[in-house]
Amino acid sequence: MPIVSVIQVGKSFGAERIFSGVSFQINEDDRIGLVGPNGAGKSTLLNILAGREEPDQGTVAVARNTRIGYLLQVTDFQAENTLREEMLTVFAEVREWEHELYELGLAMAAPAAQADPALHEELLERYAELQARFEHAGGYVYENRVDQVLDGLGFTREQQESPVLQLSGGQQTRAALGKLLLQEPDLLLLDEPTNHLDLAALEWLETYLASWKGAMVVVAHDRYFLDKIVSRTIEMAFGHIEEYPGNYTKYLHLREERMERRQREYEAQQAHIAHTEEFIRRYKAGQRSREARGRQKLLNRLERVERPQDFPEMHFEFSPVVDSGLVVISTQKLAVGYIDEAKVRTELVRVADLELLRGDRVGLLGPNGSGKTTLLRTIIGELPPVGGHVSIGHNVRIGYYSQTHVGLNTERSIIDEIRQVSALSEEGARTFLGRFLFSGDDVFKPIGSLSGGERSRVALAKLTLQGSNLLILDEPTNHLDLQSRQFLEEVLGEFEGTLLFVSHDRYFIDSLATRVWVIEDGVLIPYMGNYTEYRTRKQPIVLDIPTSPTFSRQKNESNGSVAAPRTAPAPVKTKGKKSVKVKERSLEDVEREIEQAEEHVKSVEEALSRAALNADAPQLTQLATDYEQARAHVDELLVEWERLAETASE
Repeated sequence: MPIVSVIQVGKSFGAERIFSGVSFQINEDDRIGLVGPNGAGKSTLLNILAGREEPDQGTVAVARNTRIGYLLQVTDFQAENTLREEMLTVFAEVREWEHELYELGLAMAAPAAQADPALHEELLERYAELQARFEHAGGYVYENRVDQVLDGLGFTREQQESPVLQLSGGQQTRAALGKLLLQEPDLLLLDEPTNHLDLAALEWLETYLASWKGAMVVVAHDRYFLDKIVSRTIEMAFGHIEEYPGNYTKYLHLREERMERRQREYEAQQAHIAHTEEFIRRYKAGQRSREARGRQKLLNRLERVERPQDFPEMHFEFSPVVDSGLVVISTQKLAVGYIDEAKVRTELVRVADLELLRGDRVGLLGPNGSGKTTLLRTIIGELPPVGGHVSIGHNVRIGYYSQTHVGLNTERSIIDEIRQVSALSEEGARTFLGRFLFSGDDVFKPIGSLSGGERSRVALAKLTLQGSNLLILDEPTNHLDLQSRQFLEEVLGEFEGTLLFVSHDRYFIDSLATRVWVIEDGVLIPYMGNYTEYRTRKQPIVLDIPTSPTFSRQKNESNGSVAAPRTAPAPVKTKGKKSVKVKERSLEDVEREIEQAEEHVKSVEEALSRAALNADAPQLTQLATDYEQARAHVDELLVEWERLAETASE
């Protein structure tokens, strides 16, 4: 049953028509993903559905008693409330009932009610009625629901008890999302709900929405999120909408089929038109002129198939001008953080003694505020380490992409910004910028007037001109629409250099990363594989992490977080627990294990050869992962053998 009907809706801004003739229905259990390029009108349509804007044409019919909840970008919190108190305002009526039930309980126990059966019966009936209403509204669990939402969105107990308006902009957006979820409207309108969420909060939100009872319309650029949540996809593009069943991946498949079919239909009709026009030209003045005129009339009445429109795509590549040395980055007892004006040192992350090798593709993960950007800025030399060293290898040319676009001069035009870092002529710069979807007079816009997506494209354009062999990217997919994200993945997949990047886009990480570095409890821990493999296996690589008397070194709990070598013989200290002694292994023990591990590597190599001969792509992919893990295990054992050998010779 539809709870909202959108009928021939259109919207313009000035002389510019954003969309027209938009019609669809939202049923009470629909989970709709609204997708399309930036500027297509997705947020405008959500505003119309929420009643915050009026359409220029058409109507939006909402079923009676349908409650619509909309995630606003501007919050309306009460200044005097803590975060937790602000969440509890959702249950103001329930809390009033709770207070009244308490007062009724006191009144029934009072001597006056005990002495007056009629009064006691009246109070009892009111209590029973109110208690049923209170229970139906979740009165006995609403505080637990508040805890669940605030904890799931990553708010600490300290933040929950802090004034809500003292939170950062990103935290306030998360708080607004939490408040909206607690209201449980019949229709949930979410415009980029995944912004400002780290991976843990993203996964929690997916789980929460998976059990959502009402309808929802979601605008998001997170493909992983859309695939998990959405069961129906509406594409907004070129001024109108098209509907597809299924999630985002299904939509891509169906859209490709639809576009190919339309292209065939268009080409077939164009061939028919050309053939008919040639017939008319040849015979319009001859013996078959009557037939030619008949064909002309049919051609005039023919309903033309429009040429299929597809999304514009960027066209660029990253090309290193030189190869780097084998070791691109190495760290020694590295600690990163900051030193304030009073010279007080604050450590955010301690880093294993590790090496980033030429051709590695590493995704850097961790909660918001854990120090990911600080680590990147320390590696590129913008910030000094607060301990230890980071070394850049031979012939390494770093290209850095900042998520805040700090490298862009907001007072320059786009074309001037590009010409500052290149020898391009004005005509050459305009042609170059066309690859990044800047055309015509757009190239003369000041950078300060650009949207986030446009600034991202300018930053990428500058990055391609540097010829870097090491790309360090901090949230490069922020502000990019889905098509641009996919194209960036393809370009980086073909990049022949080394890649270190921070991203919350799990599709992006899965597509590019061969390993991940994860900040867990203030310690950077490397893992083999991409995001999905990290989440399913969580097998850390050998580490050598420096200790600090003021730094929590390890939290060896069920979440798999490890901050010491798995084969280390020394006692492992676990925060809050007694030390666990690990038995020292002999050289002979390790040598036997090395032999077994090398035999396993050989067997995997043989299986790889057989799979290659059989052209078995799925098996090749799995075996390649197994081979990398087997080699990594041999390397771990060799490190342990060398340490034991040095100890034995002393």
